Amino acid sequence: MLKTMLCGAAALGLMSQAAMANGIIINGVPHQGGGVVNVPYGHGSVNCCATEELSYNPLPVVEYQTAPSAVSYQAAPAAVSHQSAPVMSYEAAPAMSYEAAPVMSYEAAPIMTSAPIVSEEIVYIDQPVVSAPVAVAPYVAAPVVKAPAASNWSSRVYAGARGGWSGLKDTHFGLQGGTVANEYENSGYNVAAVVGWGAKVRNSIGYRLEAELGYQTADVESHSVGGTTFNDLAFGKTKTLYGFANAYLDVPLVSRLNGIVGGGVGAGKVKFSDHGINAPTVGTVMDDEDTAFGYHLDAGVSYDVSDQLALEAMYRYTSFVDVELTSRDGVTSETDLDSHNVVVGARYGF
Repeated sequence: MLKTMLCGAAALGLMSQAAMANGIIINGVPHQGGGVVNVPYGHGSVNCCATEELSYNPLPVVEYQTAPSAVSYQAAPAAVSHQSAPVMSYEAAPAMSYEAAPVMSYEAAPIMTSAPIVSEEIVYIDQPVVSAPVAVAPYVAAPVVKAPAASNWSSRVYAGARGGWSGLKDTHFGLQGGTVANEYENSGYNVAAVVGWGAKVRNSIGYRLEAELGYQTADVESHSVGGTTFNDLAFGKTKTLYGFANAYLDVPLVSRLNGIVGGGVGAGKVKFSDHGINAPTVGTVMDDEDTAFGYHLDAGVSYDVSDQLALEAMYRYTSFVDVELTSRDGVTSETDLDSHNVVVGARYGF
C-alpha cells in the first residue's frame, strides 16, 4: 500500500513538472521531446519499488514577435488665428406716444326678481325608457346666386293711364239745303289706358313703344246753316273711340326730369250723335258714324318719382282724316276731326 502511494505521488509530481516546462527533469537530467521515460523511485541505492514507464507529450514552443519600434507622431498645429467680430451699431427705437383709453360709464343691470317657485307632487311610474329617434335633416347645399352685373341699360314693361282736356276744331257735313258748320264747346275731354315697353341708357335718351286705347268726346255749341247760327237751339255730341300705336323718346333734362317727344298712328270710330236744331221743322239732321285713319303728335315732360313710377304731362294734336257721314236726308259728305288736347298721366314699370 505504501509502495503504491509513493508511486502515485511521484507520478503526480512528474506530471505537474511536465505541465510547467518545455520538458522534464529526471534525477537532475533534462529530457526534451516526447517519448517514454523510466522513472525509478525508492530511497538511496535501494529501490523500493520497480520502475514504471510514464508517457508524456512535450509542451508546445511559443513563438513571439519583437515589439514594434517607437510610434512616430506629428507636432500639434500652430495656434489658429482668428479675427475679432465687427462692432454693430444701432439706433434707438423711437418713443411711442399713446392716449389713455376713455373711461366708459355704465349702468348697473336691473335686478331681476326670481319667478315664484311652484311646488308640485310628482308621481313616478316605472316605465321602459324609450329613446326618441334623432332625425338629422339632410344637408342641402344652397345654390350660389350671383348678383347681376350693374348695367347702364335698363328695360321694362309698363302700364299706365292718361286723360285730360280736348278742344275740337270746327267740323261740317252736308244737307240738301246746304252745308252745316259745327262749333264745339271747350269742355271736351279724353281718357286712355296704355301698355308699353321702355328701354333706356342711363343718363341718355330712352325709347318707348306702347299701345293706347282711348275715348274722346265734346258737345256741340252751335250749328250754322246758310249764314244763320243757332246757339241755344243747337244740340249734338261728337264722340270717338280710338286706338293708337305710339312711339316716344325720353330726353333727360335735369335730375329725374325728362322731355317727351313722340306720336302715334291708328284709327278711330267717329260718331256724330244726334246733331240738329231744336225747332219744329228741323230736329235731328245727322246721326251717323265712320271709322277713319287717325294720328297724333305729342310733346311734354315726365318726372321719375322712382325707378318704377313716372308722371307725365303732354300736349297732343290729334286728327282723324276724311270721316265720311250721311245725313238724315241722304246727303253724304266728308270732314276731318281735329283737336287740341292737354293730357296728364302716370306710368308704372314692372
